[in-house]
Amino acid sequence: MSEDKKFLEVKNLKVEYTSEGKIVHAVNGVTFHLDRGRTIGLVGETGAGKTSIAKAILRILPNPGGKISDGEVYLEGEDILKRSERGMRKLRGRKISMIFQDPMTSLNPVKKVVDQIAEVIKTHNKKMSMAEATAEAIKMLGKVGIAENRAREYPHQFSGGMKQRVVIAMALACNPDLLLADEPTTALDVTIQAQVLDMINQLKEDYNTAMIMITHDLGVVAEVCDDVAVVYAGEIIEYGTKEEVFDNPTHPYTKGLFGAIPDINSHVKRLSPINGLPPDPSHLPKGCSFNPRCKYATEACRNGNIETVNVGGSHICKCCQLDKIRGGEK
Repeated sequence: MSEDKKFLEVKNLKVEYTSEGKIVHAVNGVTFHLDRGRTIGLVGETGAGKTSIAKAILRILPNPGGKISDGEVYLEGEDILKRSERGMRKLRGRKISMIFQDPMTSLNPVKKVVDQIAEVIKTHNKKMSMAEATAEAIKMLGKVGIAENRAREYPHQFSGGMKQRVVIAMALACNPDLLLADEPTTALDVTIQAQVLDMINQLKEDYNTAMIMITHDLGVVAEVCDDVAVVYAGEIIEYGTKEEVFDNPTHPYTKGLFGAIPDINSHVKRLSPINGLPPDPSHLPKGCSFNPRCKYATEACRNGNIETVNVGGSHICKCCQLDKIRGGEK
């Protein structure tokens, strides 16, 4: 693989779902890349298509109903969308792992947690005995803060935070090169959330793991991400390093996300919410998908072909009204 190749490259990815005769356009031409050891945050409202992007990379879209209609996903130079299902099973767990949003639905309620992790390890290490796989599983649980004397308990005996630790241990059991984390801290209180994020950061550093963090929480992005992709209606509408996007949010939607965050240094009576609702993905608006909610929208936004503009450095934005926004016109 040539040196200019990225570890992960997603090009023009499109995902569709069929529901009650309607075609739902969940992901619409998403393109981004990721280097080893770095983390990209996919940020946006519920229903923006963030989880569909991750499931498409891992190729676990619901079947029937969901399909990748276009695009390429290169992992170390190989388009893994062309792999057979058997070939993908060899990648899942070893090269690519996923932390799902709800830990309870990710764990088998009738199997001890150590056995579930040992099964993952044994599947990808055929020559290893089950006793050896179990010993490795216990070590992995120790790394996420679960003592050996609790390893042989069942999922229902753990709190929500502890179950999430088990899911993280399972995802990292075979030292994957790419970790897909789908809102791993959403159901946790702020104290446990901070502990889990610290742990993910440490484990990522230990194994030089690349990570895609899916979240709607900009605080989580600030804590763990290197790069940020703002997703709206299945498109990346703003992209850059964390510093570029946080210091200079440019797209009206991104500005709206930051405007909805409470600021302890500002004395305001109300936050500034984004008016309206995300569009129906089976009937997306023409032009810019955000135009029905945007105060800067013009006829060009409603009917034109919206180009991506370079804001500076690696910072890009998909908007045709940047001059007006920068000028502060209302």
